[in-house]
Amino acid sequence: MQHSHEYPTNGLHLGSVAVDAFFVLSSFLLTWLFMKKSMKLFSQQAGACSWTIALLDYFQKRFFRVYPLFAVTAVVLSCMSFENQHRYFRLKKPEDYELTKVLMLYTDYRPHVFWTLPLEIGYYFVIPAFVMVALAMRRYWWLGAVPLSAWIIHEGCYTYRTSHMPLAPHLHTFLAGSLGAVVFVKSDLWIKKTGFNFRWWHTLLLRIVEGISIALMLSVSFQGLFFDWIHEDPVPASKGFGFVSVQMTIVFVIEMLRPSCISTMFEWSVLRYWGKISFSVYLLHSFVVDYPPVSHQKKYFNRLFARFGLILLLATASYRLIEYPSQLLAQRISRFLNDQDGKESGGGLVRFTCMERISMRKQKAPVEEK
Repeated sequence: MQHSHEYPTNGLHLGSVAVDAFFVLSSFLLTWLFMKKSMKLFSQQAGACSWTIALLDYFQKRFFRVYPLFAVTAVVLSCMSFENQHRYFRLKKPEDYELTKVLMLYTDYRPHVFWTLPLEIGYYFVIPAFVMVALAMRRYWWLGAVPLSAWIIHEGCYTYRTSHMPLAPHLHTFLAGSLGAVVFVKSDLWIKKTGFNFRWWHTLLLRIVEGISIALMLSVSFQGLFFDWIHEDPVPASKGFGFVSVQMTIVFVIEMLRPSCISTMFEWSVLRYWGKISFSVYLLHSFVVDYPPVSHQKKYFNRLFARFGLILLLATASYRLIEYPSQLLAQRISRFLNDQDGKESGGGLVRFTCMERISMRKQKAPVEEK
């Protein structure tokens, strides 16, 4: 709807909100999963081999989740005429698209929706380092979380950022999701360790904070609402992306700790399915939105329903033919890596047991001689 530039989204920047939601949610989930894996390895006192395999598994899963569909889309786009490249991916000159440089994620060769992929892939390399620092701080993790939170809020309020920019201006958006994952993991561990029980006033306080966060997020997204009804927006007006990452992160953390009807609503099977095919929707929707037989329909609702229906069909086919097989391949590679890790651990255990037996025999030998 955003790229159609039609009612009711014309004049709004909901596309940037959707991109931020993608950045925050992916960084939250990936940081959470890698943190759980790292804590397990630390508890097992895993060696360098296990850590190497864990990192290889992490990166290969990320590669097969994102790159195959991107590569197929880039190749298909390269086979199109310049007229269609301009129509679907906003290319201004034929020389602006070189397949090799697009596949290599060159900064100046990220047309239309491709601009987010180098940022997402680049942040994949930040997550392991971020998790290691958070775990190294142990119980004093909050000493790093407080100044980082202040920096994220400052950057969100005063840093200009828009599409087709490098990772640096958008870094605070990713870090908001990662910090939220750390807060959730640490809070969840503390709750389980202490046996803490939420009382009614705890839940009420969380719902108030969550409600304020949602109100602020909606007000920024729709450029009004509570900023018109209650108080003007304290953040300086900017032509770039709005600041919604912290509000989203707060909602994610609260819903993970104390679920409400909001999380139940998003568990609706229709929304879950759209979430499953969301990456295909993101990369391929322009081929439907700007398709002439659809975009030239005179009636608005004819265009609307045609776009939703065709995007659903195209994204479903893309998911079944490209994304899902890629994920299955990633799972097979993951099982292979885990088997290798098991063999290494098993081999180490056998060697340790043999050495222990030899040592015990040497200790018993003098006693038997006496």
